[in-house]
Amino acid sequence: MSGYANLFSHLNPKTFSAFFMCDFVEQDITQFNSPMDRTLVVRKLEAEARLLKLNIDFFNPGSYTVKALIHRSRFADLVLINPLPLDVIDQLPESFITNFIEPLACPVLLSSKVPLSYDEVLIVFDADASSLTALKTFLHLFGGVANDKTVTVLMINRSDKPELFLEHYFIRFVKNSFSNVGIVPMNGIRTNEELVKLASHSKNPLLIMGKSAIALLRSNETAKALFSQEASIFYSNG
Repeated sequence: MSGYANLFSHLNPKTFSAFFMCDFVEQDITQFNSPMDRTLVVRKLEAEARLLKLNIDFFNPGSYTVKALIHRSRFADLVLINPLPLDVIDQLPESFITNFIEPLACPVLLSSKVPLSYDEVLIVFDADASSLTALKTFLHLFGGVANDKTVTVLMINRSDKPELFLEHYFIRFVKNSFSNVGIVPMNGIRTNEELVKLASHSKNPLLIMGKSAIALLRSNETAKALFSQEASIFYSNG
């Protein structure tokens, strides 16, 4: 809990609602050996949260479903899935992205490590409005502690007629929000491979993405390649 407390220390007040991933995916995913294991984990986390003066409650797996969690996300600022270890990615069902991540009504932050940390920010812009929504939401939550990070805008051109005006305003918005900004043009071909390559040359990168993150996350191979580079993903469906 101390890692989460540090990550959100600039936000006050804040409330955490916690859940175990194994309650919301198929039954063959690794489960707790017994209900007692879950109880002990919850008690330890609750005790640590009290020491840190964090307001936290846990979902009751007996009364919550994926649909209920999605409804609850409408009242949340962020869903944090962390940690998401590489071996767990292989066990996630094919429907995980479509039935769990994509329908969430608030942004999602995915990371393979605790505590989450990032030194560089990669903003993926593909001329979709969701890219701007993701960036504005990120700035709302973390702008005050991220404005001095190294930022690279990845401009993905997926057509012969790029939205030049939208790109112009987007770049200006980014430069007004961050102090150290670079721009890398991409042609939209083999995008996943290019993102993994760029992440491998960045230090603890955080990718800010709109709807294009869904296609990225649907590939377990790509997700594992990104998280193996200690990358994290901030996604908003716009």
